[in-house]
Amino acid sequence: MKIFTKFTSLKKTKIVFFFLGISSLVWFLVRVIPKPSRATYPCMRATAPVMSAFIVYLIGLLSTVYIFKKENRSLLHSRFTIAALLVAVTLFSFSSNKETAQMNLVDASYFQANAPIGEAKGIFPGRVVWVYNQDVTNASMPAPSDNNWNDYWALDKNCNQEILDSMLTSGIRRVGGRADIKEAWDNIFKYFNNNHGRGNVGYTPGEKFAIKINLTNSCCNTAGPTRMDATPQMLIAILHQLVDVLGVPQSDIWLGDNYRKFRDEYYNKCHAVYPNVHYVDGNGGSGREKTVPSSTQLMQFSDGISTASLPRHYVNATYFINIPCLKTHDSAGITLAAKNHQGSILSDKPENGNTPETQSAYYMHPYYPDRVGDMHTYRHLVDYIGHKELGGKTLIYIIDGIWAGRSWEGYLEKWQMAPFNGDYPSSLFLSQDPLAIESVCYDFLLTEYASKPTNQKYPYMAGVDDYLQQAADPANWPSGIKYDPEGDGTFMTSQGVYEHWNNATDMQYSRDLGTGNGIEFTKYTALATDNYTDEAGSTLSVKNNSFRGKIYPNPFSESLKIETGGINETYLSIYNIQGKEVYRSSFSGSTSWNASDVNGARVSKGNYLIRITDKSSGKVIGSEKVVYK
Repeated sequence: MKIFTKFTSLKKTKIVFFFLGISSLVWFLVRVIPKPSRATYPCMRATAPVMSAFIVYLIGLLSTVYIFKKENRSLLHSRFTIAALLVAVTLFSFSSNKETAQMNLVDASYFQANAPIGEAKGIFPGRVVWVYNQDVTNASMPAPSDNNWNDYWALDKNCNQEILDSMLTSGIRRVGGRADIKEAWDNIFKYFNNNHGRGNVGYTPGEKFAIKINLTNSCCNTAGPTRMDATPQMLIAILHQLVDVLGVPQSDIWLGDNYRKFRDEYYNKCHAVYPNVHYVDGNGGSGREKTVPSSTQLMQFSDGISTASLPRHYVNATYFINIPCLKTHDSAGITLAAKNHQGSILSDKPENGNTPETQSAYYMHPYYPDRVGDMHTYRHLVDYIGHKELGGKTLIYIIDGIWAGRSWEGYLEKWQMAPFNGDYPSSLFLSQDPLAIESVCYDFLLTEYASKPTNQKYPYMAGVDDYLQQAADPANWPSGIKYDPEGDGTFMTSQGVYEHWNNATDMQYSRDLGTGNGIEFTKYTALATDNYTDEAGSTLSVKNNSFRGKIYPNPFSESLKIETGGINETYLSIYNIQGKEVYRSSFSGSTSWNASDVNGARVSKGNYLIRITDKSSGKVIGSEKVVYK
């Protein structure tokens, strides 16, 4: 009886093995032959071992039978065996680790320093703020281990919430140009709203926010301590800014990685402090809300082939905050703010995954540089940057560099470049310019990965910066492609400025050097006390010993506000770039200019000089360059 039971069990096992083997083989061939890049997908990697074992088993079985029947013929001369071996070798090569796959690398000299492309954006055009504090992370944390859930990067003991809060506050101050955090936020909102035709207004109660974070490892693998995602403490920090500083109702905020699981280490932490925020993911339940796709295909990719729906809460939001991680990627080279939107789309094609639970953006992978490294090739990331519901709604970009990861899996690594010197990056990067912030973090990644093994030099893949150059200047678009991600006939313009720094020691861009209108890189090592004060310049402007005035917003599209702090009667004079006075008026305390000349006609868009003169003494007490756009 026992022998019969064992025989029956063995028979069932063989049946299961044959069923799984055949299924995996058919699935692999159906998916991979039409599109070989699919061999690197996580689901294909999971299928490959079963399929490979089945192939080896068949070869062994059939070869044995063949030998016994045709013992006078050499196995190596068998057409059938050779064919089988070729199939096996091909399948094994398809299922090999992506890190050993071919990469077409560029030499570092390819990246030209201080040669900006595009039009800088932001209150301070092209400004990227880097806030660094090595104490925010625990350098003594044990080396990442798959089994050490009691002491890994996501826990509070390894990331100091108080320091991180202060880092974010310091960064927002420098983006907005004000020492007072509320005034800094107000400047950021006013710049955004001015550029969206809403006038010089700040945040208005009732407006909604969508925040996209990166939880890649909630997709296809069990998240473990060796793989980093968004920093949990960063979520608390941004919610604190919105809810406690700005007074945004929790119920007006949607936060998550739309089609990934909002894991307990995030939900439990955030929900305990901000219980009424909408925490969204691909599954819903247990307090999370399931992402609802738009009813129509709002994303019309400019390749003319693909489309996608977008999360409905994106459409309903007034403002978008993009918070990606600092990582490389084995297909895209780098994965920052633009690529963070791979988690924002949902395909209408069943084979690509058409529900939040099964979402996949792999159907857009053919446009990554691991597939096509040639420059001036269609890049779907450009569509993300320019779409009105994605990049078009983004109030601020904040790259979470508290930790850093290698490849799409985000294997946690310490960085060797200065100033990190074998510690974690412990950094935040903030900007209103989507290309400037990607450029700066790209330079960091290029520097850090310069000494990596060849099969890990993802940032050096040919074509990685193609999307940046195209998003910066339509002159770099591929032949036959016009980027129109809404499909409404309105083509994209420059989305920001792309540039490389002069070197990894000085880290200076063209605005820092005074040689061009590219990136301004503001570096700040966070201290216990931030002594930052209001800046002269784009939003803050005129100063002298007797008063501190303001000229804002700058650039402006509707009306420019001028304030002198209530001093004596003054003249306002405005000159064009040829030095001709186009407007003049007298005022006391404050006034505005609606971009009209002395006859009331609208002036041309461009650069102007504002000059304020004391009426009684005739002395110039302040001046400022402004941009009318």
